[in-house]
Amino acid sequence: MRYSGLLACVAVLATPAWGQGYMPVPVGGTKPAPVPQAPVTDDTPEEIAKDAARDLKDSRFYNKPGATRAQYDADWQTCRLIARGSRTPSGTIPYFYNPAVISPLAAGIGGGIGGLIAGAIAEGQQRRANRRQCLLIKGWRLVEVPKDEEAKVAAMTDDQRSAYFERIVGAASVDGVVTERTSFSLAPDPALPLDAPVPAPASVWTGKKVDPAAPVVLAPGEAAVVVAYRRPVKAAEGRHGLVQLSRYDVGGRDLVYRPKDWKKLGDKTVYGVDARSQDRKAPYEVQVIRVTPGDYVVSSTMSGMTLSTTSYCFGAPTFHVEAGEVAYLGDFIPFWNVEKADGSKVSTLAWTPRLEETRAALAGKQPALAAAMKPAGFRNKATYACSAIVMDRWDLPGAEELPEAAPAAAQATAAS
Repeated sequence: MRYSGLLACVAVLATPAWGQGYMPVPVGGTKPAPVPQAPVTDDTPEEIAKDAARDLKDSRFYNKPGATRAQYDADWQTCRLIARGSRTPSGTIPYFYNPAVISPLAAGIGGGIGGLIAGAIAEGQQRRANRRQCLLIKGWRLVEVPKDEEAKVAAMTDDQRSAYFERIVGAASVDGVVTERTSFSLAPDPALPLDAPVPAPASVWTGKKVDPAAPVVLAPGEAAVVVAYRRPVKAAEGRHGLVQLSRYDVGGRDLVYRPKDWKKLGDKTVYGVDARSQDRKAPYEVQVIRVTPGDYVVSSTMSGMTLSTTSYCFGAPTFHVEAGEVAYLGDFIPFWNVEKADGSKVSTLAWTPRLEETRAALAGKQPALAAAMKPAGFRNKATYACSAIVMDRWDLPGAEELPEAAPAAAQATAAS
């Protein structure tokens, strides 16, 4: 099945299993069992080095100044396991490998849709692209070698090539076209005006078929999040936006999935939220969404009316909300096909903090919520199991970083 055909099929058949638009991927080819298989981790150092050498070629290689070949091999293997879905970026086994705890729907997606996505990742170019993305996020640079240097490397003996790559992966300077990632936020550009004003009044949404002027009263053990969509320029007019939130385990560094016996337990926990724009014709719209208290990550965003295929599993903004709190998550601008100053084009859901403007817009319909609203305390770099077609990282400018998890503590949390 062609990749475009895959997306078309998923768009028709897929329904988010627990409020997320991306899905965990079983390991083992295009026809996996409904429950994911146990991850394979018994590769020897020699096998890892041989496999990692596949990305050290005459024409291109990875480089990180000061690094060793052993460090490259270790990072390559880590990224390989993450890209296939059998390890989280923090090094633990993903929660969805435990079907005794996680519902079969969340764990396996039942072999149908799960099989299609597994085929795209496990056997297609996208899996290699995600491995490359992982290495770039880890600080490695992809170097495309000039033709004359490529010819020299191609003429080397095996021993000479081995010595060459032992040296070049950690060289301080390299020749060629270098691809690297040093920032994970949207770069400023005059074609993407984040602070442009929008006309009043705003469209307010508090629920499907709910009067937006009817006072929202939070129940005991309930909280709310506020998401705003603004369309200040023509490139955003009439465009949809999507912000996906997923429940998060800070200690275990993974998403929190709906348990297998949730119906029996009467579990009313919110495990995921699709905050999709409701009034794309409005220059400004504000949404109030009820949630259960706890930790969440912004697991995906999307500009346009398309299926979300990206997960920020390599690093997402996370926040905590207590019962009774009203947390403002920011204003989002659905830019579409915008030509930037360098001539490239971008479609993206940009983020900008406009707390007081959102408060004023919300006050017209929900004055009590507007008065109680406060900014979410975001922290960047919340990692979790990568289970989407596209795996990435997104940082919010100015937010502090979530401290690195101690491997032993994270593994203990996952085991429990």
